[in-house]
Amino acid sequence: MEPSTFQVVRSGEDAPAGESTGDQVFVIEESLGYQVNYLAKLLSQILAASLAPHGIYLGQWGVLLFLWVEDGLSQKELSRRVAIEEASMVRSLDRMERDGLAKRVRNEQDRRQINVFLTEKGRALRDQLVPYALAGNAVATQGFTEEELRLISALLRRMIGSLEQALSPDKQ
Repeated sequence: MEPSTFQVVRSGEDAPAGESTGDQVFVIEESLGYQVNYLAKLLSQILAASLAPHGIYLGQWGVLLFLWVEDGLSQKELSRRVAIEEASMVRSLDRMERDGLAKRVRNEQDRRQINVFLTEKGRALRDQLVPYALAGNAVATQGFTEEELRLISALLRRMIGSLEQALSPDKQ
């Protein structure tokens, strides 16, 4: 049995028309991974442009979001929830402390643990910044019906769940 060969093309328009070469065709712009990654980059760009005048960077956005929900998370838990490496979290928190948005406090029950708390300035940004994220989402989904929005959200949650399950340590 011969191994499969793949032809890679940029778009469906570049795919061979009706030719039977025996190759499987991988269309980059129709790939789920490509589309989701490109969408995430575009959403990040539109949000970053809105946050920049407030001195907030994308790396800080996720930290702010999770601390607005639950202030005082451990640095390790915050890193896990924001889905960034701990070294990147340290750099983000260094900048946030420097800018007066957050502070790190050693946990009194477990001295190895560091908890992160928003300052008054960090808490006050919530009502200023969240509308920018909502506006970016609205631009991305303009013309969608409520039913389409619910369906997209449900499908994305299912894909995330499938990938998390595939990557879970007990699966490997």
